[in-house]
Amino acid sequence: MPTPEQRGDYVERFIAGLSSMFFLNDFVFRQPSYQTHGQKREVTDLMLVLGQECMFVSVKGTDGEDKTVDRFRLWAQKKAGQAARNARVACHRAARVDVSGVNLWGEERTFPAASLIPICGLGLVECTQEIFAPIPLPNVPGPDGTGSCPVHTLSINDFLNVVMLLGSIWDVFNYFKRRATVSQLLPGLNMERPLVCFYTLKSREDFSGFRAEDAGQLAELYQLFLLDKLPEFGERDRLAGYINAVVHQLHTRHRDFEQYAPPEFQSMIEPANRRQAYLGMAARLNALPMSNKAWLGRQIESCIDEVRKAQSCRCFLYKQLLGEIAFVFAVFIGWSRREKLRGLSKLLPAAQHSTGMIEALGVAYDGEDEGMGFDLLWRRGPIEDVEGAAALAKEVFSGELETQCPTPFGDPRPYVPRGVSGQNAGRRTE
Repeated sequence: MPTPEQRGDYVERFIAGLSSMFFLNDFVFRQPSYQTHGQKREVTDLMLVLGQECMFVSVKGTDGEDKTVDRFRLWAQKKAGQAARNARVACHRAARVDVSGVNLWGEERTFPAASLIPICGLGLVECTQEIFAPIPLPNVPGPDGTGSCPVHTLSINDFLNVVMLLGSIWDVFNYFKRRATVSQLLPGLNMERPLVCFYTLKSREDFSGFRAEDAGQLAELYQLFLLDKLPEFGERDRLAGYINAVVHQLHTRHRDFEQYAPPEFQSMIEPANRRQAYLGMAARLNALPMSNKAWLGRQIESCIDEVRKAQSCRCFLYKQLLGEIAFVFAVFIGWSRREKLRGLSKLLPAAQHSTGMIEALGVAYDGEDEGMGFDLLWRRGPIEDVEGAAALAKEVFSGELETQCPTPFGDPRPYVPRGVSGQNAGRRTE
């Protein structure tokens, strides 16, 4: 029988591995640590990073021994308190010390003190004996209004369900930001399904309509929703794979990149051992909500089909409603990788001009050979040739940008908020 330490290590690895399927390897760190008096000390068990924000996760596994129901619940309550305290201390410590962590690629990164903003701490408890039965916890705090970092306590099963059902690191971070406003209505472990249902089916931004007395009905509704939509979750993940595959493959630079990159781009290439820009590109793509990733995947797949039929290139412009970056997704056919990069270099200033953004990121797909990989170009700063960018924008990105608020499965759902001129997605061109 494994020792509690061995079992805890296994549980940490399991949670990290499953999370990386949706958050991707660059953004999941096991056993982040700090230095004090020359000694390396662990901050907590896991750290999840999204841009400048993070969550610290403390995990408590069982000792593997069967317990009576009452004894197990007492054990779970005790461990939940310990996990919550550990996560809270980690959140405070990140403001005072440099935090180092090894991501799931096996690479160590160091985050200077106060460079990461903890949105919350998570205390996770293994509840293998009581996977579904609610386990009340004493003294579950509600929002305190002081701006201090909240801590949420969940069963491991509930957390993994949140990750799998919401599907993206953006959605999980957004969910836990909102959860702090209603945490007092979820006073224990194995109580998360109603709120996940509310987030998925009611509102991703405003939890004020969530009521404790509706929990039973919401849980039943979500169970029926899952039974009805289970195949669509698989399709959602497949479509989002068009974006996630780019993020994953960004980690390893093409071995011949210097050979096929245009000569005028050579000065922009980072040394292989000091790459930073790829993390910025990966973070921007990975920060898209799952519904948006699935919607984009649907558009990209449609473009690829059209390109193969028409034997001509396609591209479309995408910008989230309140986003600060314009994305261009282009599908080329019969172009070399060098030509694709040059094509993106022309499209990005046009995208900036069309959206008013200072930043644009382009992704090029090959319409003939899906195994060729992706080409990316990231442009930041003012447009040099404004006249040329304006002319190209008029040619390829003309018309009103269609505002989209996709369903959880990436189906288009036009939506124009009152008082906001919508710019979310949708200009296509041949």
